[in-house]
Parts: sequence; C-alpha cells; structure tokens
Amino acid sequence: MRILMSSGEVSEMAKGVDAAEQAETAALVAGTGTVGPPHPEGRAALSQHAGNVAGVCDAIDRGHHKPQNCSDEAARERRSVVDEGEGDINSQGLHFVDLRINLNNVHMSSLKMNNVQEESLWHQKKSRRRLQILEIARGIIASKGLRSLKVRDVAEAAGCSVGSVYNEFGDFDGVILTVNRGTVQALTARLRAVPAEDPVGQLYGLAETYLEFFSANANLLRSLFEHRMEDDRPYPDDILQMVMDAFALMHPPLVRVLPHADDVKIALLSRTLFSAVHGIISLGLEERMVAVPPQMLRQQVTQFLDTHLLGLGIRPAR
Repeated sequence: MRILMSSGEVSEMAKGVDAAEQAETAALVAGTGTVGPPHPEGRAALSQHAGNVAGVCDAIDRGHHKPQNCSDEAARERRSVVDEGEGDINSQGLHFVDLRINLNNVHMSSLKMNNVQEESLWHQKKSRRRLQILEIARGIIASKGLRSLKVRDVAEAAGCSVGSVYNEFGDFDGVILTVNRGTVQALTARLRAVPAEDPVGQLYGLAETYLEFFSANANLLRSLFEHRMEDDRPYPDDILQMVMDAFALMHPPLVRVLPHADDVKIALLSRTLFSAVHGIISLGLEERMVAVPPQMLRQQVTQFLDTHLLGLGIRPAR
C-alpha cells in the first residue's frame, strides 16, 4: 500500500530530518551526542558513527603519539648511549695516545739524560786528564827545570799516549804555555795582595814579595822567561800582557811618589825597577853560579831600592 504525501508534508519531513542531523552534528562536536534510534534506512545513527569514529581516533592518536614519544625517548637514549660510547672510545683512544706520547717523552728524556750524563762523564774524564798532565808537567819543571821536560815522560806519567797530550793542548808548547800562564797568574795575585797605603812601603813590599815567590818557584818562574816557541813562532800575546801587567803594579806607587813625572817616565821607571829586581834575584838564586843566601839576597834587593829611590829624590823607607 502506497502512502501519498503532499508536497508540503514532504517539505516538512525534509526540514525535520535536516534539523535532526544538524542537532546530532552539533552534539557530536560538543561531545554530548547520544545513541539515537535506528536510522530509517538501517544505518547507525550519525552520533553512533561519530562516537565510534572519535573512539577510533583517540585510540589511533594514543597508539600513534605514545609509541612515537617512546620512540623519541628511545632514540634519544640510543643517541646518548652512542654518544657516551663514542666518548668513551674517543677518550680511551686519546688516553692511549697521551700515554704513548708520555712514554715517548719519558724515553726521550731518559735518552737525553743518559747522553748528558755520558757527555758529563766524558768532560770530567777529559778535565781530569788535562789537569793530570798539567800537574805532571808543572812538577817536572819545578823540580828539574824546563829543559828536563819531555812529552814522552809526561804521557807515561799520566798513563796516556803522546797523541792524547797533543789532543789536549795542540802541541807540546801548549803544555808549557799553560803551565807558564798559571805561574804568572799566581805571581800577580801575590803582588796584588801587597798593602798600598804607603807608596814607598808598597815598592819595598813588591820587591820582597817577588823575592819570596821566586825563591819558592825558581824553575817555574825561569820557565816563564826562558821558553822559546817551536819554529820561531811568536810568543802568545796574552802571556806577554800578563807579564806586563805584573810589571805595571809598580806604576801606581811611583806615580804617588813622583806626582810631577810624565806617564812615559813612570812606565819606563817601573819596568826598570822590576827588571833590576828580577835580575838580582834570578842571578842570586842561580845554583850554577855563586848562589847568594836568601837573607843576603834580601839585603841586596833592599839596598838597590834605597839607592835608586835616593837618586830619584825619594826618601827610602826605614
């Protein structure tokens, strides 16, 4: 049986359906929708679909976001572990590199220390040998004179070869010159220690000190003046200057006792006095000639100074 509706009823029914659908849609949006009666065509009400769809969306959202968050945290943890692992590996690698570098540095330092110690020992041995050769040569000259000094005797006494002596001093002249340098240095030190308060007393003190040194070191002092260089080589300037400096020690007291004399006269006078005192002492101590006893030799030196100073118009010391 067919039911006929007028166009007005159809229009009213359509409006009712539209209003119901709009109300369900609004309830769905507001979250207050309820399950309605079955759809005239047998479909579930829109609110029911909406609820199911919302539930599924929530489930999907929960299932999507939470695992994603966990995944992010796990990823961060994995990255942290990896970073920490890489840090550990790198740290260990750097640690081993540093350790190797430190060990190499220690090894190099040990080698350097060994080299320094070996070099130091070598220099010490070389220095001891040099001093030993000098002491032996000085002893021979002091006891027997310069003419008795032979390089083979020095080498044998030092327990080394002749070549070692030459290696240390260049040649045999080098040995003698080194001994002579030591002699004139010791003499100059003794002369410089003479008191200088009274210039006249200083002149007598210099002469007496020279006599004492010469008497104790006659052969060594003679070597200073007797040595001739091999192959007529010139005498070293430094030793000549040292001798001149010793002579010049008479210059200051002469300047004080002769304030009006010029420098040239004072220089010649100081050298003359020194040479005269040296000659008197040297000849007086010469054993091959008539030797003069030390006390008489001292009187001769004093008398010479008295006479010379009187001739210069200087009152001798008493």
